[in-house]
Amino acid sequence: MSKKVSTATSSSASSLVARLEAIRIEQQLNCRGRRIPIQLIADALIKGGYNSLDDQAKALGLNRSTVWNIMKTKHKLGRLNNKTVRSILANQDTPPSVLTIIRTMLD
Repeated sequence: MSKKVSTATSSSASSLVARLEAIRIEQQLNCRGRRIPIQLIADALIKGGYNSLDDQAKALGLNRSTVWNIMKTKHKLGRLNNKTVRSILANQDTPPSVLTIIRTMLD
């Protein structure tokens, strides 16, 4: 009986931590002036071995046209907007190096 209680407690605690982390990231994304430099993300993808546009799009969980603009560093804003950053963070296939860059810039 105690194993069931400890398992339920640990899973609810990890779920709470995940929700709190999501709320913290959401609040940081809503702050004006946060810039995620697209050149760093492009470099991280190339170093990670994502050389084709299809691989890069799948790794970031974005459309090919958006990834093309990121890789060519011709994004219209010169930075990633909040919706794009949320999509990258929500994607399970996003490389750890890209996640590290985004989280570093948000802190």
